[in-house]
Amino acid sequence: MKKIISFIYDSIIFIIVAPFGYLSKLIYLLFGSSILFDFFAQFFSLMPGFIGSTIRTCFYKQTLSKSYMDVFFGFGSFITKIETRIGSGVIINGHSTVGLADIGDGVVIANFVSILSGSQQHNFTNPDIGILDEEGVYIRIIIGNDVFIGDHSVVMANIGEKTIVGAGSIVAKEIESHVIAVGNPAKVVKKRN
Repeated sequence: MKKIISFIYDSIIFIIVAPFGYLSKLIYLLFGSSILFDFFAQFFSLMPGFIGSTIRTCFYKQTLSKSYMDVFFGFGSFITKIETRIGSGVIINGHSTVGLADIGDGVVIANFVSILSGSQQHNFTNPDIGILDEEGVYIRIIIGNDVFIGDHSVVMANIGEKTIVGAGSIVAKEIESHVIAVGNPAKVVKKRN
């Protein structure tokens, strides 16, 4: 009975969100503009409670390249790039932002985590061009399956599967699979057998 009620609830929210999600996706596909996606992603991030989380889950299922209905998006969390792909069973806790990324199955992202679109998304290399005029380089960050990323971490490079990144870590270089990494910059401190 509980599964039936949950399915009905999810279906109702999915239908309510559908005009916003599918219109955002259509505008992106037709014109290459993510302006509606950006607006609704930020707007829906501010909806509290269980209903807010379900709204975010439905919206990203409708808009992202890949996402599932079993993904949890906490209050204040949002995705900044519509090309992002999210695996099954992912938990993205409160106030976290995800840029251009492929997130594997079963990943847990703690509160206030920033997953950037690479380390050069703000490409300040030419002093003759104004900071606001310089174009960044967006690189897809790949996070393997069963990864945990601790509170207040910043991720700018790939993370291998079954890896734990400690709270407050700055991932500036790729981290291999089956390890624990901490610090600024994040360094491997232990292998996970």
